[in-house]
Amino acid sequence: MSDATDFLALSELLTGETGLDEQLAEAYRGRLSDAYPQDLPALLTAYRAAATQGNPLGALTTAVNADPKLARVTRETVTAWYTAQFLKPDETPDAPATPQQYQSGLIWQVIKAHPLATAPVPPAASGYGYWTQHP
Repeated sequence: MSDATDFLALSELLTGETGLDEQLAEAYRGRLSDAYPQDLPALLTAYRAAATQGNPLGALTTAVNADPKLARVTRETVTAWYTAQFLKPDETPDAPATPQQYQSGLIWQVIKAHPLATAPVPPAASGYGYWTQHP
């Protein structure tokens, strides 16, 4: 399997959500890889080992709990999926790279609300930045 395929499968295991967007996964993998160049590949290696076990989530949890670096990149991966942002190792935020990433945060599905700062009712202008368009 490729890193992209495994990252998507890892993300679905960690978030509990299926059918995650492949392009979004690739974008998050790129951003996380830039911030955690050694730890993200280590997490993918741990995932690949866990995926062969009878209880992949349990095996991955055991591996992650045994290594603080894996725990950190795991938390940041989940945070990226839910909020489209995460903290880099120096504790600075890595904000959503695009408005679409912000709007795709899983948090909006979980709380059953539209993303803040977006207008959800067409035919009026809607989406992030709607206020820049005249009605």
